Amino acid sequence: MAGTVTPRSPDGSAGPLSGHAGEEGGGTSFGYVAGNVTVNRYGASAVPRPVRSAYRRQVERIAPPELLGRDAELAELAGFCLDEHRGPYVWWRAGPWAGKSALLSTFVLNPPGRLAAGGVRLVSFFVTARLASQDTREAFTTALTEQLCALLRLDLPAGGDEAAGEAALLDLLASAAEACQSAGGRLVLIVDGLDEDRGVTTGPGAHSIAGLLPGRPPAGMRVIVAGRPNPPVPDDVPDWHPLRDPGIIRLLGDSPRARDLQRLGQSELKRLLTGSPVEQDLLGLLTAARGGLSGPDLRELTGAELVTVEEILHTVAGRTFTRRLAAWAPDGRQQVYLLGHEELHNAAVRYLGQDRLARYRDRLHTWADSYRTPNDGLPPWPAHTPEYLLTGYPRMLATTGDTDRLAALAIDPARHDRMLDLSGGDTAALTEIKTCQDLLLGCPQPDLYALARLSHHRGQLESRNSRIPTGLPAVWATLGQPNRAEALARALTDPDRRAQALSGVAGAVATAGDPERAEQIARTITSPD
Repeated sequence: MAGTVTPRSPDGSAGPLSGHAGEEGGGTSFGYVAGNVTVNRYGASAVPRPVRSAYRRQVERIAPPELLGRDAELAELAGFCLDEHRGPYVWWRAGPWAGKSALLSTFVLNPPGRLAAGGVRLVSFFVTARLASQDTREAFTTALTEQLCALLRLDLPAGGDEAAGEAALLDLLASAAEACQSAGGRLVLIVDGLDEDRGVTTGPGAHSIAGLLPGRPPAGMRVIVAGRPNPPVPDDVPDWHPLRDPGIIRLLGDSPRARDLQRLGQSELKRLLTGSPVEQDLLGLLTAARGGLSGPDLRELTGAELVTVEEILHTVAGRTFTRRLAAWAPDGRQQVYLLGHEELHNAAVRYLGQDRLARYRDRLHTWADSYRTPNDGLPPWPAHTPEYLLTGYPRMLATTGDTDRLAALAIDPARHDRMLDLSGGDTAALTEIKTCQDLLLGCPQPDLYALARLSHHRGQLESRNSRIPTGLPAVWATLGQPNRAEALARALTDPDRRAQALSGVAGAVATAGDPERAEQIARTITSPD
């Protein structure tokens, strides 16, 4: 994906649309609404592609019903987005329970009206350490890629490894910033919770979200970040990066409302620790799992009725737990649970103790084994495998240093086939393998046999494209995904098969109403036999 892309409105006019993801009106542009999905159009293409505006709903779970006493801060954020004389970065810094996430989530969902008038477009990511699937560079890349593709009316890039996904994200950021600037506006990236990034390490192995933020934001783009004073800026952020400039720091005063919630949440947490067996199990399992378990998951793990689980999580302990949308749920409605604040998670870990948490992790291991090797005649990792076992569970294993179990997951082809079915690509599987390889290489005596098996399986995943039928890319183009179609075609290593696939893509793209792109594709065919 290269160059500047000018989005088109449903009526054909150039420039980003107004409206949030899944909502008309406001200051952010993500498409137009048809029912419960956001539909994007590609220039003159006659085939729309539905893209779920799921991330906005994640933000809705973070934002308070009403933000009190922050009018001055909201006005200051708006001024930063609009003031031509400001630098590209600002870092809102405060300790725990100051209300950072409440402020920024409210700003994202309900930006001041003058942002829309000024053509400002917001994209965001909220790092959440207590939810295992929302605290890594991979999650950041996935969430922003979806938002930017919706903003630019582009289909998602074809699946690839982690490096390819990050390169595509940086290209999308540049294209979106240029498109917004051409329309007289500005792209603004908001990242909350840099201190909760689980990819942060020290030394040359650092692999952080902060390290992926552009050091020289393109085309007038602005970046708003928020976090605590510690940990310090990760080592993979270069010395010249704006994040290392103390002049960008803006201290945020505590919110009395947030402090009230802290007291209530901690009181509720202590009550759960001595509550009914089901209450104790829900707290223990969600803490050990680092969030991401759904109601049905917890029903299986505790043996309690689903109505009992939901009653506790929604009402009895409503200040301790919160909900988010599952990442891969086909209907976009599956909810998962996590502790309501990082400090509550840390307190739960401290109160439960390592021995008790280890017992809850053992229950998670047994549960995972029941899906890896079902005893009811079903194949490994059947279609109803819980999403947590495909996403959050391996991250929990990585966090606890359980390389044996993680390696077993990372070389399991049936499991990765199930992940491909749900996600549409192998990015998560390849990232999982790399994570396991990095952990093993960091051991005093690396398991060379496990490393060899991981390398072999990675090669098998990367070679999937060599078996792509030559007619498949044209099918993707017909379905309104020309980028994925072209990427699949160009991934074919045999020149004749690649030429045949590209010819089919060019024909499908022309039929869909984009003759210019069809001609560009056709001109690249070097073996048109």
